[in-house]
Amino acid sequence: MKKAKVFLLAAIAVTIAVMVVAYFTLFGSSDSYAESLPADATSIVRLDAKSFLSAAKLGPADLLQLLLRSREAQTEGSAKSAGIDMKRPFYAFTTAPGEFGLLAAVEDLGELEAFLAEEHTAGRASEVTRQRGFSWSVIERKWLMAYDDSRVLVMGPAVGSAQDRLRTDMVRLLEQKHEDSGLQSPLFEELQKADEPLVAVLAPEILPGSSRSLLSQFHVNSMDDALLRLSLETDDNELELEADVIAKSANVEEQMKRLNRLLRPVKGALLDHAHADNVVWMAANLQGNDLLDALRSNQSVRTALIALNLVFDLDKIIRAIDGDVALELTSADAFRALDFQVKDFCLTAQVADTYFLRDASSWGNQLFGVRSLTPQDFALNLGTSSLFFGVDDHTFYLSSDRGLPTAGNDDLSRQRGDIKGARFFATIALPQLFRQLDADDELPAAFRQFERLSLTMEEVGEFKLKLIAPRGMNIARELLLTE
Repeated sequence: MKKAKVFLLAAIAVTIAVMVVAYFTLFGSSDSYAESLPADATSIVRLDAKSFLSAAKLGPADLLQLLLRSREAQTEGSAKSAGIDMKRPFYAFTTAPGEFGLLAAVEDLGELEAFLAEEHTAGRASEVTRQRGFSWSVIERKWLMAYDDSRVLVMGPAVGSAQDRLRTDMVRLLEQKHEDSGLQSPLFEELQKADEPLVAVLAPEILPGSSRSLLSQFHVNSMDDALLRLSLETDDNELELEADVIAKSANVEEQMKRLNRLLRPVKGALLDHAHADNVVWMAANLQGNDLLDALRSNQSVRTALIALNLVFDLDKIIRAIDGDVALELTSADAFRALDFQVKDFCLTAQVADTYFLRDASSWGNQLFGVRSLTPQDFALNLGTSSLFFGVDDHTFYLSSDRGLPTAGNDDLSRQRGDIKGARFFATIALPQLFRQLDADDELPAAFRQFERLSLTMEEVGEFKLKLIAPRGMNIARELLLTE
């Protein structure tokens, strides 16, 4: 009997010990500073400074130089880390009123206060005061900083009486408990699922009005419907931003499934029909009947289709599509003019049959006439210019130039692995774009070196934006340290 009691007491003791360890592991001092995240944040960003700086081949002094820009005095001595713990994540957030916040762990209180003393001497920060149990300083007259020996919180911008109101909000955040904090929010829950050095989770409410209007068509109005998760990774000469739409409601899930059925995996069949010097190229894989139904579901597009069908039978052409569809622009003029002229573009599409061409010679009207060039090629007269269309071996083209392009594009060929299997792919040749827009002189030196920007949607709601620089260039370092 005594043995049973001993074993029971031992089991209870072990259980209590495990619970205590688990509590301090999950909610204890190691991450207690994150309890100051607001529960009603509209976005939360997490930066693993150590990993990010390592990838960019930068140190804490470089980060401080980045933040303070050319203040070389601040990168010497104790100010190298400003007392901030670089081994623990930085958090940034936004609030519904439009305020910005930055939260970090304190590693060395003495170093932090020495840094603030130097900032005060230089006229960039107010003298540190002690109020409501925390130390306070105003940075650059509009950023309110509060700290203790475990955390530092910066919020703003705010001036005058707005700083007094903000001070009250910051005290509430600094004193709040785990169960009342942003650690319980759906934004932070999604943040924890990613392990990239830089991750952000956004609520639809933070987006501009035009974006919210577009999202509302897909039943996305609040964070109860969907969230947007962004993550950033760097790998020498490539920077990759991943954006994922996370459905939270049945309506949004159904919309995403519908789009997944419409956008089939790209085969890469039209890569050989690209121009060698294109500026923009994009591709999807579509079935004509499904595409036409989707287009007609929008009132404005349906009206445009009716008008175009008075000139040529666009419905028949669309219904014939079954496979890859690609659109390319061969100059930047499309970005310049609101009245997009019929030039420097080419649309190609795989078609199941060519029956729609049987009556092509009879298309057109009194203003826009159609003439036959060959049994498979036609020209549509548009005043002083012409639009060409036709079919070559089950590949349809609609172009400002006569005939199906066959040159191919070396840059696109190198991206074949990213293109094949994607639900959508788009790429921009940045040197050609910058040169044609005369934008080189207005761009930082690092941006002028970029070769290509590509957007891939592997599944509906899963986007990857890739910025490619020349081999041997550390893209993160260049972007961070270039003025």
